[in-house]
Amino acid sequence: MVLNFGQLSDNISHKLKLLIIFIERKLVIMRPMPTLRLLFLIIQMGVAQTVFSQKSDTSERFIYPNINKYGKTLDDFSSKDWEITETISGDLNKDGIDDFALVLGYRDSIKIKDGYKFPRVLLLVFKVGDHYELKLQHNTLIEYAITDGSGNTGDWDGDPFDNMEIVNGVLKLHFKWDITGVGTLIQYVVRYQSNDFYLIGATCTSGYRADTKISDFNFSTKRYTYDETDDETGFGGEFLEEHKKGKLPANTLKKLIDIKEPGAWDITYFTNI
Repeated sequence: MVLNFGQLSDNISHKLKLLIIFIERKLVIMRPMPTLRLLFLIIQMGVAQTVFSQKSDTSERFIYPNINKYGKTLDDFSSKDWEITETISGDLNKDGIDDFALVLGYRDSIKIKDGYKFPRVLLLVFKVGDHYELKLQHNTLIEYAITDGSGNTGDWDGDPFDNMEIVNGVLKLHFKWDITGVGTLIQYVVRYQSNDFYLIGATCTSGYRADTKISDFNFSTKRYTYDETDDETGFGGEFLEEHKKGKLPANTLKKLIDIKEPGAWDITYFTNI
């Protein structure tokens, strides 16, 4: 059995509703379907109820911040209601000067139909001369929600965004979903090119008991690989191993801003995994 992940349906797109979907042993992502969606795990967790204070539903009235385009300091990109919660640096535009990726967190939660959402904004900022310039504001990629009646198990706090780093001029965004015996790690690789930020790669590593699957997509070279090792001998089963690789179509390079949330795109329609 394997973990399956795909795009959240419209009616739960603003919830972190967690499901474990066990399907035929084929993929770590959705089986071929006539839409493009990529790399989102949904894990179901039966857990103790989370208690929240009572608020009216404010999700439809919520407005994301209009961030300053320029600043003398990084603090100029925050505001009274939004604070910088994470900062990393590295050269993203290959000018030899450190740039910055910031996480801007809303100081409160907002009420949604069945729980609470915690807005967070990803900011990518370049250092230009004696000031900073905002190059990208992404409002939905790293925010998350917790629904009433659901909580968390193990060491996972319900937040799929793990961390980010800048390595060799590219931004790496890490997501994780983890409960006892089951887990998935997803890495997005983002590069600044042609005056914009593009998703040039994605890697998903998932496991259930002794089953491990790794799907790696390189949207620059248009290649993918898929590797699975399933050692069920300790559970009375067999040892299985599978390796696949292939080509991706030419239209699989997307701007980061077009990936609305982890799971908005599935490219397995064009693969044999």
